[in-house]
Amino acid sequence: MMSTFAPARHLTRCCISRLSCARFVSTFVNVVREQNNAYTKNALKCYEESKDEVDRKLDPVFNTNALVLFMDGTVDAPKGQLSLNVVKMLTEIVRQIQAVPLVTVDVTEHPAVTGYTVAKSGSEVTPHLYYNGNFYGDHDRILSKYKSGELRKIGTNKRSEGAFAGELPIGINQFTVCTSGDYLVAALVTNRNFKMLGEGSLELRL
Repeated sequence: MMSTFAPARHLTRCCISRLSCARFVSTFVNVVREQNNAYTKNALKCYEESKDEVDRKLDPVFNTNALVLFMDGTVDAPKGQLSLNVVKMLTEIVRQIQAVPLVTVDVTEHPAVTGYTVAKSGSEVTPHLYYNGNFYGDHDRILSKYKSGELRKIGTNKRSEGAFAGELPIGINQFTVCTSGDYLVAALVTNRNFKMLGEGSLELRL
């Protein structure tokens, strides 16, 4: 015969299980936050130790490019979900406008690169998007501007001419920073145009 207290015991077990799950999630989030804070602190320290060299390599990027994205990984292979989301948003808007040329910088190449953009933007979590030399936003701010339609104001409504007449390409320069001994070496390694083929599809034109 089933005890009249069985439902109560079942409810208690469910409550304990949910509480344990909530505590696990909270603990996990706190651990991740602490790790991110520790990495950011180290990145800022690395940047300060080689500030002159890093500034000399990265400052010119803003002088010659209107749109600069500091991200985890590259456009071809983002290393984080937030960076992937921003890349998707930026490629999405070219269906409606022709965006200005975009330069990407992989912050995972060296902690000092992360420190550079954290110091410049005041935001500890990448990706960071800059427009005309000014910090435009991190993932959450870019997402908000994407939803409101403000992100579509970047660039012009002019379509391509000549061989790519009528297309809406986005030019992407990938700026790679690597280490060589104790020095930072930077180089523009690619210059490519992406043509939208369909939902989530890209064609690479060299």
